[in-house]
Amino acid sequence: MKFRLFYNKKPKLSVSDIDTFSGNEYVCHFLLQTMSGKPVTISQSADPDLGIWRVQHGFSCIYFGTYAEAMDYCRERFCDLSGKRLKKRGRK
Repeated sequence: MKFRLFYNKKPKLSVSDIDTFSGNEYVCHFLLQTMSGKPVTISQSADPDLGIWRVQHGFSCIYFGTYAEAMDYCRERFCDLSGKRLKKRGRK
């Protein structure tokens, strides 16, 4: 994860920032935020044989075997880039 300094205004994350959060070992596929506006990434291992998904926020990393498990974890805790809570699985 690359860190940037922002002056005067609170930074606003967008979908175009996904590449900023990708690295050599993990490729960021989805970007969320905490309730306080800090970035949360959902990344997949660059090694296709592993298939490991990582949710990273702040200094914490949690690993999951599937994308669905990672999203279930995130639905309870985080919101999308517009600040709205993620919808429960199976609801519209």
